[in-house]
Amino acid sequence: MKRFCTFSIGLLICYMTFAQHPYPSHSYLEIYDVPSRTHKVVKEFPYVIEAPNWTPDGKWLVVNKDGKLWKIAPDGSGDLLPINTGDITQCNNDHVVTADGKWIGLSSNDPANQRSYNSYVYLVPFEGGQPRRITPLGPSYLHGISPDGKTAAYCAFRGPQMEQDIWTTPLKGGKETRLTDAPGLDDGPEYSPDGRHIWFNSVRTGHMQVWRMKANGREQTQMTFDTDMNSWFPHISPDGKKVVYIAYHDYEIAPDSHIADLNVQLRMISADGGEPEVLVDFFGGQGSLNVNSWSPDSRRFAYVSYRLTEEMTAPSREMAVQLYSVRELLGTPDLFARNHAYVLQRLSQIGFTAVEAASYEEGQFSGLSPERFRQAVEKAGLKILSSHTTRPLSPAELSSGDFTEALRWWDRCIAAHKEAGIPYLVMSWSQPLRTRTEMETMSAYLDAIGKKCREEGIRFGYHSHSHEFQAVDGTTMLDVFATQTRPENVFLQMDVYWAVMAGVSPVEYLLKYPGRYELLHIKDQHEIGQSGMVGFDAIFKAFPRAGTKAFVVELEQASTPNILKGLRESALYLRKAEYLFPD
Repeated sequence: MKRFCTFSIGLLICYMTFAQHPYPSHSYLEIYDVPSRTHKVVKEFPYVIEAPNWTPDGKWLVVNKDGKLWKIAPDGSGDLLPINTGDITQCNNDHVVTADGKWIGLSSNDPANQRSYNSYVYLVPFEGGQPRRITPLGPSYLHGISPDGKTAAYCAFRGPQMEQDIWTTPLKGGKETRLTDAPGLDDGPEYSPDGRHIWFNSVRTGHMQVWRMKANGREQTQMTFDTDMNSWFPHISPDGKKVVYIAYHDYEIAPDSHIADLNVQLRMISADGGEPEVLVDFFGGQGSLNVNSWSPDSRRFAYVSYRLTEEMTAPSREMAVQLYSVRELLGTPDLFARNHAYVLQRLSQIGFTAVEAASYEEGQFSGLSPERFRQAVEKAGLKILSSHTTRPLSPAELSSGDFTEALRWWDRCIAAHKEAGIPYLVMSWSQPLRTRTEMETMSAYLDAIGKKCREEGIRFGYHSHSHEFQAVDGTTMLDVFATQTRPENVFLQMDVYWAVMAGVSPVEYLLKYPGRYELLHIKDQHEIGQSGMVGFDAIFKAFPRAGTKAFVVELEQASTPNILKGLRESALYLRKAEYLFPD
């Protein structure tokens, strides 16, 4: 079903029926093999295709592109072949092949009223012809045809309030029957192979969940109980044993929405219910798995993943990303173990070439040994540029000037970073210091750590926020650190956003201490370049005089809860910036 937007003035359709992807995209037709739990791309397209059906004879996958239906061999060989749908040229991604393989049910706008964008259900011979309209009213979005080929099941908007429920009607034409009447959206109805049940998704509990009911609408039963995901479009295998569906993260969109260009999962449950199994994390959403795409032998199914064309074609830049930005996804060992393969891959696809770690603890990174952490990062096509960690001095250590115990902590830390092959180690924070004496003690501490790092072939730096620029005893923490540590032992890593928030000019400090700012944190209020508060043009132009060798992008939060989207926009902004390392 296609997404509608509601406003106080009433229901307004907010899409072109066959234009669900707002940005140019590449499509990847993928086949998932259930027994081996593996998947592979069988065909790449430099444009959008959507919603594969696997035909009952196993010979074809049916997809939609540019408002029309096409077929292609499941192994990806050959080209897309058009299926004649007469004057229907605004097909959306709701299409179903009948169990006998002779017909295709589809949803499309009425060709006689091109401006209505009001979907109806049609039936067309598989070999092509002029479709016959089935539903008398719209909007109607087909998702299922009964195994005996007699009944269509669809999501329909009906009544004065445009309630969004599951309806059925005979394929030969006749009266519509309403099966659900719960508050909110019910969608995606699909018959079980024996025709006894209809699977669908419903938002009635607050999250979008998978449900099952008898074919007459009775015994509506919830089948998934996810608390942080929204589950859409359940598709049952031909043997009636497995159900695969697409799941959206809570932080991405509202429960009753399913749009393109999101970070989603394919999940599978038993037809009897139970805990879902996550099969694939990928970039997709609308168009990836809208319709049943199981192979006839129930061993495989097809889906579509996507890449934004701009991600693939924007100029390449050497730039790192601070993994603290994705702490909600990778910030604990459990989260890292569960999500790192996909999240790191997306960071690489977005255009980042390296990471700055933020998870060192007791000799490990994200709960992994240094070597295993390095391997996990490099497997995604990234390097580890640097790492943030800290061991500030206690009040007693600051008072006494004895930081011997603290240096022992750094010995183990340095050894772990050397094992991981990380060239830059950065102390990420110190508490605000109250006197010049405390600042001098901290400077001596930083210099001692830096000397230890230098002896092990690692560069050591200090990361500033805003309080390091505040006046204390006629100077600042930053100025004392810069003048009382040796350049061969300590570099400085300015966070340019926090410098601006402190009321100082990042460029002024870059030029005040040339050669000391080997790394910078490039940050904005939200996405890079969004606020207009930070003069990135002047900052990057100062790199050669400042001796800056590399930079790290950090988002403490995006303008929406979707941090990967925020990082994507930030990376593209920097990749397209003409002032960034101009030729």
